[in-house]
Amino acid sequence: MGARYVRAMDWIYWFCIAIGVFSVVAMTGLIGTGVFLRYVFNYGAQFAEPMAIFFAIQLTFYGAAACLRAGVHLRLAVFVNLLPPPWPDVVDRVIHVLLAGFALFMIVWGISLSQTTWFQSYPEFQYVKVGLVYTAIPGAGIVTLLFVLETLFFHAEHVEHQRVYTPEEHDTDQDREELESVLGR
Repeated sequence: MGARYVRAMDWIYWFCIAIGVFSVVAMTGLIGTGVFLRYVFNYGAQFAEPMAIFFAIQLTFYGAAACLRAGVHLRLAVFVNLLPPPWPDVVDRVIHVLLAGFALFMIVWGISLSQTTWFQSYPEFQYVKVGLVYTAIPGAGIVTLLFVLETLFFHAEHVEHQRVYTPEEHDTDQDREELESVLGR
């Protein structure tokens, strides 16, 4: 069961990454198109900014879930790494329980926000409902909760895998030689 769950989370993780990549590419294209149309043709592209905002919302929420699973989210690991054993494990578990609560908050209140704004539409796009855009909040909340449950129940090596390393652990002669070769010294 655990291996299948972790494999399923891998697929969901890569799906979140795909959403993020597509969102960045789409935002770049939309904003670039808006600037080009404004300054070359003196025509304001009313569609560019609202669509870029839509993709920014998707990127923010699904990207945050992917970062959480990859262990590259913002955290204060310095203090946790200074604690003597077994406290880092205890703090990590408490943090993940709090993250699960935050994910549940996103799901419940995100659904409420989506329902409240479902019948509102953007002036530029009458067919795009505001509530549809905000479904990223409960959707990413579900994904975040799944990732937190994976960490709590199926990753015994989670704390060691996501431990922040000190510069001394990475500062080897081989690293210096690679850096010098890249810099051409």
